[in-house]
Amino acid sequence: MPIDLPAQPAPQRRPFELSGRMVLFAMVAFFGVVAGVNAIMMTAAIRTMPGVDVKSAYETSQRFNGEIARMHAQAERAWQAQAQITRNGGGATVTLNLRDHSGTALTGLAVEAKLQHPASRQEDREARLVETAPGLYSATIPAIHRGAWTLAVEARRDNEALFISRSRIQLAE
Repeated sequence: MPIDLPAQPAPQRRPFELSGRMVLFAMVAFFGVVAGVNAIMMTAAIRTMPGVDVKSAYETSQRFNGEIARMHAQAERAWQAQAQITRNGGGATVTLNLRDHSGTALTGLAVEAKLQHPASRQEDREARLVETAPGLYSATIPAIHRGAWTLAVEARRDNEALFISRSRIQLAE
């Protein structure tokens, strides 16, 4: 006599139900991730490039008329300047040839050059140029990488800025 054993019924699965609590947790988690990523990206952006060109716009605006007068006086002097930058190893040599309007070499000036990086002031390099020949000023700037730079040159005599120039340059390898 065979015994008939009834088959166990398969456990019934409940169909998936989306509850209000699950939707709330998903929304909170989504916006939490978005806010966290935004905070990280803003912090990184502000630390690497604050977007500020001058420390105090007010003080810069107060010097504006004096700067205009200085630029007019520089234009009246009609000095001729030729700058040259040559790579040497990992650095660069900046050479500046200064002549007056008649072509006479300008001597006895305190000349400074700044290579300013367009994206980060931390990369900026400064050098005091030394007069190597009449009207010819030169300095070596160590550890400068290739790319776009701004060359800012300032020549002074008796603490008066007589010549200021800013030029965009491209340093090759």
